[in-house]
Amino acid sequence: MSGMRWAVLSMLLAVTSINYLDRLLLSVLAPVLRDYFHFNESLYGNISGAFQIAYAVGFLVLGRMLDRFGTKTGLAIAATVWSLVSAMHATVTSATQFAGWRVALGFSESANFPACSKAVAEWFPVEERALATGIFNAGTNLASVVGPPMFVALTAAFGWRACFVVVSMLGLVWVAAWIRFYSTPASEVERRTIVLTFRDALRYRQTRGYVLGKVLVDPAWFFLLFWLPLYFRDIRKMEMTSIGWALPLIYFAGGTGSVTAGWFSGFLLRLGWNKRRARLTTLLICAVIVPSAIFGAIGGSNIHAVLMFSIAAAAHQAFSSIAYTIPGDVFPSSAIGTVLGLGGFAGAMSSVIFSAVLPGYLIPLFGYTSLIFALSFGYLAAVLVTAWLFGSFEPISLADELVPFTSSTH
Repeated sequence: MSGMRWAVLSMLLAVTSINYLDRLLLSVLAPVLRDYFHFNESLYGNISGAFQIAYAVGFLVLGRMLDRFGTKTGLAIAATVWSLVSAMHATVTSATQFAGWRVALGFSESANFPACSKAVAEWFPVEERALATGIFNAGTNLASVVGPPMFVALTAAFGWRACFVVVSMLGLVWVAAWIRFYSTPASEVERRTIVLTFRDALRYRQTRGYVLGKVLVDPAWFFLLFWLPLYFRDIRKMEMTSIGWALPLIYFAGGTGSVTAGWFSGFLLRLGWNKRRARLTTLLICAVIVPSAIFGAIGGSNIHAVLMFSIAAAAHQAFSSIAYTIPGDVFPSSAIGTVLGLGGFAGAMSSVIFSAVLPGYLIPLFGYTSLIFALSFGYLAAVLVTAWLFGSFEPISLADELVPFTSSTH
């Protein structure tokens, strides 16, 4: 069983990497696509916002689907759909068509993180979950290390459309392997489960804590994901080849932070700390470090900017890996998809406003620095919200007849 769960984790790392390769394509190729389709900052922001809205709605729909149909079937369906949608990007001839396929991609890709978190909760004991989550979450950064130079090379050799075809093929190969090798642990198959409605899930203060935390922190990450390549190009005057090395360094640092936080939280548990103290301490350390992004935007050399953004990315991904782990600390696996779906919806909608649409209008007026400053301090508020609403971090037992919470754990 020990060997099997690490094999499962390797597949979760792979699918998260592929998921983010699809997502990164727009931001990495933004300078090329902007010239091809002749769109400005506002239209780019609207396309990014359309993706985020679809991503948000997908969290609600597909999170519930995962709890109802299971991790294996649900993730296989979602990954097949997003891989086919990625290939369709290569057929577009207008910005409108491109935006339409981004909407479909955002909806289908939203299943990845709830599915991976469910799989971790099903296969890993509590003391290993943060590390496992940190590892699969590092797939976002692995994609960001591999993706930019790969996309730049493919675009130079075959044109930008080839990038979408290659990523689509990777996704379909992964689906075939997932269907062949993944199985749900017997203990989870035999366990009697309750699939929560959204209304029932929101009766738990822990759900509301997770939702509010996502609202506070997600926009900062998506702002970097969508706008950092354009910041380097327009403000720092970096060429595409320079952006191609800068982004991998930043996102490699993010992956390092993700895994390190998972290990550190588990280390504190092994020292005898309780879950609440171990998780919140790790979150607080990360929240204090994230604002280093401000120093990347206020001056200095390009190398200095890349270093500061790297530190901030590491802290964000470290924070994110622990935040994804915490619902699994308190909810049974049968409810994780629904809870994460609600949080993902709220975080994505917050990102639509604060990292996609508004920046398209605010950046020409106020520049990048003001927005980075404002977004960097949501993490400290999220730590306070998590400490307050998750209470003692004791596991929740779902009853057949759910009633409004009346104690510190409900």
